[in-house]
Amino acid sequence: MDILINEGRYTTRLEEGWIFRPDPLNEGERKGWQADGLPSPSPVSVPHTWNVQEGLEEYRGAGWYEQILTVPDEWKDCRIRLSFEGAYRDTDIWVNGAKAGSHYNSGYTPFEVDITPYVHTAGDNRLVIRVNNSNSDTALPQGNSFDWADDGGLIRPVTLVVTGMASIQQLKVEPLVCFADQGGNTGGRLSAAIKLCEPSAEALSADIAVYSNDIRIWQGTEVLTGGALSWSFADILLPEVDLWHFDHPDLYELEIVLRTGDQLQDRVVRSFGFREIVVKGHELWLNREPVRLMGVEWMPGSSPLTGMAEQQEDLFAMLERLKEANCVITRFHWQQGNDLLDWCDRNGLLVQEEIPHWQQPAEPGKETFALALSQAREMISSHMHHPCIFAWGMGNELDGQSAVTLHYMEQLKAELLQLDPSRLINYVSNSVLYQPDRDATGAGDMLMWNEYIGSWHGDLDEHKVIRQIIADYPDKPIVVAEYGLCEPVFEGGDARRTQVLIEKTGIYRQYPQFAALIFFSLNDYRTQMGEEGEGKLKQRVHGSVDIYNQVKPSFAALREISSPLLLAEAPVWHEGELEVTLKCRKDIPSYAVYGYYLTVSWAGEAAVSQAIPAMQPGDLLTLNIPVQPAPGQQQVLTVYRPNGFSVVELELELELN
Repeated sequence: MDILINEGRYTTRLEEGWIFRPDPLNEGERKGWQADGLPSPSPVSVPHTWNVQEGLEEYRGAGWYEQILTVPDEWKDCRIRLSFEGAYRDTDIWVNGAKAGSHYNSGYTPFEVDITPYVHTAGDNRLVIRVNNSNSDTALPQGNSFDWADDGGLIRPVTLVVTGMASIQQLKVEPLVCFADQGGNTGGRLSAAIKLCEPSAEALSADIAVYSNDIRIWQGTEVLTGGALSWSFADILLPEVDLWHFDHPDLYELEIVLRTGDQLQDRVVRSFGFREIVVKGHELWLNREPVRLMGVEWMPGSSPLTGMAEQQEDLFAMLERLKEANCVITRFHWQQGNDLLDWCDRNGLLVQEEIPHWQQPAEPGKETFALALSQAREMISSHMHHPCIFAWGMGNELDGQSAVTLHYMEQLKAELLQLDPSRLINYVSNSVLYQPDRDATGAGDMLMWNEYIGSWHGDLDEHKVIRQIIADYPDKPIVVAEYGLCEPVFEGGDARRTQVLIEKTGIYRQYPQFAALIFFSLNDYRTQMGEEGEGKLKQRVHGSVDIYNQVKPSFAALREISSPLLLAEAPVWHEGELEVTLKCRKDIPSYAVYGYYLTVSWAGEAAVSQAIPAMQPGDLLTLNIPVQPAPGQQQVLTVYRPNGFSVVELELELELN
């Protein structure tokens, strides 16, 4: 165990050294590939999907992966695991010909396989994995009822994890904000619990530490009695904490170090944040402030270059585009990986992460309930520490008017609350407009409505529909979970998309019951049910950027509509200063801004920067910025959020007197 003396836990992503071959006849296991290796394979790197490879773009079936793992002799007393961020979909794992584990019916949730009993130390080990993305009536999503790409393969990172035999399988972190009376400091209380891979016969000591910006702010030690599988630590009290907010994404780290005597066994570090997000009547409150938020949904896996096997740089480029659009809230129809969620934690983006129950079965029963709950357990246990996640989603566009669906959602919500009582839980409906008082979205903490009046839902009186929903649910906030233009079924192109965005946002802004809007979608997206293109280019044209992340004209409209700050009037030059008047929106979006700043730059000169005082919704503020550009020089005025994302950018041509 020499390698663990200092680290406690050794991890490495298995990215290179893989070989792959498809198995269209489903003959690999019968022919012994799991023991003898793959015949005529091709080299690949992981993450990988075969559905962007030439000749396999429409292939749904089994694909096999192989890698030779060299395990040093010093690991002979270690626990060795494989951690999968996501494999789409049904997965079987063999080590040296022996079946080590499997994971079925859930292609986007993380899972681990303990391969310790099957590994030969001081030598090479053949790791073979079979993944099958055939349509399945026992999986979620079910059959081919889902509107995204069903790319098969090891679509997310595979990590080798080496620890002592006393090893942490799960670390549960529950931060709670302790708001003080007026004038006092805001503190925090942190609860933590661990689950071991198996009970330890020996007593364990756990060194616990909390860090802020790499500075240790709390430490302690607890003794865990032998024979226990799980352990809850005493609450950690912090007298003063910085709150996580989409404009101020302050993070902390919890470190747990396990020892048996003097022997280091495991070390786990989790980032987390202190924040409170609750529903009060028809309002959404973040850290004791009522907020109305603007968002957009991005559909991952849409680049034909990578498909669902996106690298970090691919994910981050799309997330940066989303933030460029001034959006602070989003949702995902299916579970995401930790790389994506870590980015949202660090950069400030609220997320509803959902079980991929999309339309079918429309009236779910016991079998679906068991599978949804299994997926929820994997999702929540792995992602609960992420402060960006404000809500869990139970499904999308089922038969929401059915009493069967309503009962199902009520039961599932009760189970999810047992797993995580700290977050909102919702169901997204496209039927609440018909008979609102009986719709299944009423089971959630917020009414989440995919709103397509004027297209999918026909030409209805939108104000009449909204007023009826409000009358039936006067004490619940409404979130428009989707709205936009769905081409090519509905015509008009990007100009019509801009018109829909402007007109519908204007309607929602008139009603204070609307707490958030999520435009659909940021991007044109690859989908197995797309009407445009073929093969890996099969897509739906719904976005303000294309499948290559190139912006369309509607993106500028989305960015402007979503900005919390506006230029109330054109900037003017006055006696050697640039006079800028800002307005803080008070409809949607609506939230206090603080820590913002602006810069003025021009060719050949460094930018002049000035802090913007805190503003409340509805405030007007005039700033005078001393700048000395040469006559006729073009200036660029940029307003930034505290974490560096721009809000407004304007090119100025000012005549100097």
